[in-house]
Amino acid sequence: MLYAKRDTDGNIINLSDTPTADADEVVNATDDEVIGFIFNNSSTTLSKKILSETDSGMIRIVEDLIELLIQKNLIMFTDLPNAAQQKILMRNQIRSVFQPGDPLLVDDDELL
Repeated sequence: MLYAKRDTDGNIINLSDTPTADADEVVNATDDEVIGFIFNNSSTTLSKKILSETDSGMIRIVEDLIELLIQKNLIMFTDLPNAAQQKILMRNQIRSVFQPGDPLLVDDDELL
């Protein structure tokens, strides 16, 4: 989670990964305003934190993209390295427990 500190005009002037007395507003790492602040005031630590927070979403996109390419016969499952095949099979088995029907592009938050 990220917490924003704003100036009197409502602009973000600081982001923190912990709430403070003057930075207790929860903001989403993917909000345009947050991205703009990071772009203009980037620190390595903050950038790594935001990348880390968006990793799970990107993993789901890549996973679903691989599934779609396989379904459309654009790649063969066996073309993937053995380690990747094993990880995909394990995740597919786990995901199948939680979701009936089409497994593509399902938000992890819906599963909880």
